[in-house]
Amino acid sequence: MKPSVNDALDQLFTPLLLGSKRASNRFVFAAHQTNFATHNRLTERHAAYYEARAAGGAGLIVLEGSVVHPSDWPYEYAVFGHDPAVVDGYRQVAKAVHRHGALVLAHLTHSGMQGSSHYSQLPLWAPSPVPEVNSRELPQAMDAEDITAVIEGFRQAARYASDGGLDGVELNAGQDSLIRQFLSPLTNQRGDQYGGSLENRLRFARQVIEAVRNGIGRNAIVGLRLVGDEYAPWAGIKPEDAAEIARHLGGDRLLDFISVTSGSIYTGHLTRPGLFQPPGFAVHLAALVKAAVTLPVFAQGSIVDPAMAAALLAEGKADAVEMTRALIADPELPTKLRQGQADDIRPCLLANQDNIIGLVQNPGLSCANNPAAGYEREAEFAPLKPARIRHRVLIVGGGPAGLEAARVAALRGHRVTLYERSHRLGGAIRLAAAAPGRERLALAVDWLEAQVRKLDVEIQTGIEMTAERVIAAAPDAVIVAVGGIPGRQAGVCFHETAPVVNPRQVMSGEAPTAPGRAVILDTLGDPVGMGVAEWLAERGWQVEVVTRDMFVGQRLTASLELTAWNQRAAVRGIRFRPQFDALEVTARSVMGADLFDHREIRFDEIDLVVDVSPEMPDEALYFALKSSGLRVFRAGDCVAPRYLSHAILEGYRAGREA
Repeated sequence: MKPSVNDALDQLFTPLLLGSKRASNRFVFAAHQTNFATHNRLTERHAAYYEARAAGGAGLIVLEGSVVHPSDWPYEYAVFGHDPAVVDGYRQVAKAVHRHGALVLAHLTHSGMQGSSHYSQLPLWAPSPVPEVNSRELPQAMDAEDITAVIEGFRQAARYASDGGLDGVELNAGQDSLIRQFLSPLTNQRGDQYGGSLENRLRFARQVIEAVRNGIGRNAIVGLRLVGDEYAPWAGIKPEDAAEIARHLGGDRLLDFISVTSGSIYTGHLTRPGLFQPPGFAVHLAALVKAAVTLPVFAQGSIVDPAMAAALLAEGKADAVEMTRALIADPELPTKLRQGQADDIRPCLLANQDNIIGLVQNPGLSCANNPAAGYEREAEFAPLKPARIRHRVLIVGGGPAGLEAARVAALRGHRVTLYERSHRLGGAIRLAAAAPGRERLALAVDWLEAQVRKLDVEIQTGIEMTAERVIAAAPDAVIVAVGGIPGRQAGVCFHETAPVVNPRQVMSGEAPTAPGRAVILDTLGDPVGMGVAEWLAERGWQVEVVTRDMFVGQRLTASLELTAWNQRAAVRGIRFRPQFDALEVTARSVMGADLFDHREIRFDEIDLVVDVSPEMPDEALYFALKSSGLRVFRAGDCVAPRYLSHAILEGYRAGREA
């Protein structure tokens, strides 16, 4: 008999009535962009992705947004919910999800002013001519015919979802939606029957909901994703406004649930925040809406801990919980939890690495901590099978790449020994996790270490493995995962007396402890330099970050951390100097020039200079072993220093091949 989880967690597994249909539990996998579409249609890749979460135990799955009208093409691989061809894709996904007992909904949306005209070559539509914050594009104010066309688009798109065998639809009135733009005085400045009073601003939402309900009938689910706070109190929807909107729309008795999100045109970074927002930060918004309606209410907002999710239900703050990123990191989270295997749940780091994909490169969604996410159909991520011949595998390096390699090799039945030169496993990720606000990163290696110990991997720490020692051990296969070594910024003259350190030295406590004035020479623009700056500032240092880039923290835009970084830096008094070409570092000065006008710039009375430059691969051991005739693989930063996702993926591949 399978062990039961405790009573608090059991509530997560109680069924939930949504209209006339019943979800088997309270785990919700919410709508999010994937970039998996082909010809703007759902694909087999979508089906495999959603099926994995249904098979893992999620009770309700809401698909990637389907746009309801040709006036909206927000990103290149958007799903066209207005195209009859979408029905076949819906059927494929519905069949895959339903075989595991989960409900599945289409997420019907129109981006309005927050879309893009790049793909459609048409003007954006919006309630009023309010410029889009990021692109500054001015939308076309919708006339009566436009409004009627979009309402009909929602109705027809809902019919296509129903024809495709889905259980219903969720209508988007969240952060990036036309419905929200009509609801909010921040973006609705109309003087007709759709603007002004709350009753008028509700009109478009009500007409959409009514059209959809009439289009698909009472047996299908119709839910609403509603913004709970735009974080723009001078004009936007505030929490009390959201509760009032929910009260009106819920009172019409046409909806079956309300999912509460947050953020708006000025606060998109709060729609899917990274490490610097506490888990559950938006739960209070769901609680306010729940108090205002009798419908089931879903909570969201970086909820990745099952214990937190269970507590929200027990406290009556929500009826179901969106654990989307947690289910990306581990699709089997509900099943493992129910079977009493909570320690085996691969944790979500909330780092936004690889799952913020609205970038110019158009990447497909994945996960830093789960390389199989989004690639469920690929042969290399098929369930691991025992090796035909069991080998003695020796792994050098106990960072994320080495630990993942050890885990996978051990799961295949190999006898694995792992050597780490330091006295603690985890590698450079431990140093990254020492930066303020980035503590969750350590969960990746904590989990991997626990898994390899469960698998009886032999672990030897505090041992520097040389090529001679590895050869003497005569393993059947070797995996080298020794990481990278600090680099040095090119084109800069560093005097011998210059007080220069690298980020590893700072985060490991090797830098001077008495605070003074520090300059961060940042060539990366990512969390490395920003973490070092905050670490020093917290310890009393006066910190200035200098870079050749147009602005400090340029690569933080990819993880939606730039706004949060600027806010924290301002509080800590960290100063910025972009467009600075560093030329020379002496015992007390950093000298250079403006990148454009070439005027001389000096920073004097400097006590510490941190050179944040690309690391180089530590590859000597790999090449020494390769020439010895051993079967040797390498993974992670000793291939090329990059991010956590690359280390774990390459560790997985090496462990599978060894």
